[in-house]
Amino acid sequence: MNSLQYFWTPEGALPPGVGFSLWGPAHCAWLLCAAALGTGLCRVYRGRDGRGRGRLRRGVGTATVLLEAVKDLNLLVQGAMSVYFLPLHLCGLAVFFSFWHSLRPGRTLGNFLYSTCMPGAAFALLFPDWTAFPPLALQSILAFVNHTLLVCYPLMLVRGGDLRPDARRLPACFALLLGLGGAVYLVDRSVQANYMFLLQPAPGSPLEWFARRLGVPGYVAGYIPMLAAVWLLLYLPFRPRPGSQGRPGP
Repeated sequence: MNSLQYFWTPEGALPPGVGFSLWGPAHCAWLLCAAALGTGLCRVYRGRDGRGRGRLRRGVGTATVLLEAVKDLNLLVQGAMSVYFLPLHLCGLAVFFSFWHSLRPGRTLGNFLYSTCMPGAAFALLFPDWTAFPPLALQSILAFVNHTLLVCYPLMLVRGGDLRPDARRLPACFALLLGLGGAVYLVDRSVQANYMFLLQPAPGSPLEWFARRLGVPGYVAGYIPMLAAVWLLLYLPFRPRPGSQGRPGP
């Protein structure tokens, strides 16, 4: 049975068997909570006026940074902070992109959050790499809540009509992703980390299926069909219709 005695315990100091299982009861309960939070935020955002929406955007953007700071502070206090816990996963970078967008909205950055960061955060919720922690440990709470907010931020903008998914901005989004991936890969190689899962696939994720067939590092090519499928799903409902003009958004 999981115990709150490991609430503050950092990764590497946990005994085996105290974590939660992928798609087990605890994981599914967290996913239900994430769905409820997302539904609530989207509903509240849509019902607010322009000033209220701006406050909510800044509130969510700031919350993601604060949650990241709490995680890092706990690691520092426990003496466990290292180069392997930097915010260099896509979701860690999305924290700062979301915060910046909440202050200075832009269409390309908004589409990047929607097309790339939101699916990445959703992927992390479905296939978390923090299952070694008890479901109510600080690390689990921060990870589930922050990834949920990263999904909610662009989703509530789209739901409220303030962000219009525009497929014409996908090449710029892909270029930004490649640039980030290239920089992170250099870090991974220099310190033998695995940020953005560029050296090893995430355990239990679809990337393992590609790794079994394409090997390592060939599995990285699996990101391309996965991304194409996600983009088709996310942008097809917003395709331009003959004679119509899309509403611009931030």
